[in-house]
Amino acid sequence: MENKTGKYFKYALGEIILVVIGILIALQINNWNESRKNEIIKQQLIEDLIVELQSSRVIINDAIALGDSLIADGQLYLKHIGSKELTVQIDSLKKLGDFITYGIPYDLNLPIYEDSKSSGRLSMINNKVLILYAEIMSADIGGSIHRKISNDMYYNGSDWELRKEIGLSEILSTPNEMIPERFRLTEKEFLEILARPSTFATLNNSLQMKVVRIKYMNRISNGMTEVLGLLEEEKNNLKL
Repeated sequence: MENKTGKYFKYALGEIILVVIGILIALQINNWNESRKNEIIKQQLIEDLIVELQSSRVIINDAIALGDSLIADGQLYLKHIGSKELTVQIDSLKKLGDFITYGIPYDLNLPIYEDSKSSGRLSMINNKVLILYAEIMSADIGGSIHRKISNDMYYNGSDWELRKEIGLSEILSTPNEMIPERFRLTEKEFLEILARPSTFATLNNSLQMKVVRIKYMNRISNGMTEVLGLLEEEKNNLKL
């Protein structure tokens, strides 16, 4: 009986051990499956973020190129009207005047980032990437605030005061024949307006607003480039 009891005990113990081993193997397989599933989700998220950033970076870089061109023209425009005597033809000067009326259209739009952030999936990404994303969003907020200030100046500030006096901003940048007749200025009237310190100050304000806006946009673009590099690196390190 003692021998049988010992055999039964050993048999039961062996069965328990086998069950435990089976459970551990099942848990390991389940963990492996979950890990693989998460890696697949992470890979798809990274790929989606890369495509989104690449597309957004193309758009913002195009806007930056436009802004840089307007700023260069604006600086030359102010250099000419800041001289004691105008040494360039009025029509040639007006060709540089697009910076007065042209805006720099750009709105940051990252729906995949926003969605993954709200769903919690973004926590799967490297912390360095999250920090850089936060800096991008911070630069966008700063740019939006500055843009509002610029708009306020255009509709209520010095730009508005100048427009009330001359009728249209386009007078300073558009050939006379393309301006409604009632707003056209003679050459003498045009030069008198340009010679005023208040006109120079207003146009310089408009130019500086664009300079600062481009600085914010460059911060966003540079941040995107850094994030793209980190995402590509993380994608290559995935174990699938």
